[in-house]
Amino acid sequence: MSKFRQIDINFKSDGLTLKGSLHLPDESIKNPPCIIGSHGLFSDSSSPKQVALADKCNYQNIAYFRFDHRGCGKSEGIFKDVTTIRNRFQDFRDSIKVILNHPDTGNKIGFFGSSLGGSIALIAGISYKPMCIVTLSAPISMNSVWEVLIQNNQDKLLSKEFYHEALEFDILNQLSVINNILIFHGSKDEVVPVDNASSIYGMVCEPKELMILDGGCHRLSQEHYQESFMEKSVEWFARYLF
Repeated sequence: MSKFRQIDINFKSDGLTLKGSLHLPDESIKNPPCIIGSHGLFSDSSSPKQVALADKCNYQNIAYFRFDHRGCGKSEGIFKDVTTIRNRFQDFRDSIKVILNHPDTGNKIGFFGSSLGGSIALIAGISYKPMCIVTLSAPISMNSVWEVLIQNNQDKLLSKEFYHEALEFDILNQLSVINNILIFHGSKDEVVPVDNASSIYGMVCEPKELMILDGGCHRLSQEHYQESFMEKSVEWFARYLF
């Protein structure tokens, strides 16, 4: 029987209640380091990728905190009214405070982010200097994905004004303070062009590693790539958290 524990955590961000789950390793491991995860624009914290990553981290005595950004999953807020880059970053910033002050976790943290969540992890990394970061399919700007959204008719999901007012960002020139980062991107990403990963890699500092997965899609749905992603990510976390 697994000795791993999962604790439901509610916390406030700008007055909204956000819902999260803290995955803890065996209780004999006191105050373990913790990875904080940020999900993509239209996703939530229940994505199989984050749940599986949390489990893999626990096997390496690393805690994992996944939460729903405002307007997503079980958290409060209406998506189109509360979703902005600023608000996503505020959610993540408040989640960091929760973990650093939680009695079951220590003061060593790392970040994980998928798609827009990867951008948020990078933005947070600029300010908070985590011990390590792993990103998957992260865009460096809204402009880098806008043309793809139009081609895939995904620009109709929300108004053009929403994308350009709420989600306008460009973080490339701020990334030089980031290190200890592992960057994943599929070569056939149909949402975020793969050259975003190369741009990130070119700006961040050593230690760093770039993994372009040949034929991989945006969600990295291919099973063999998921296994490689999980293994390498947890190895990277363990290398810099201990």
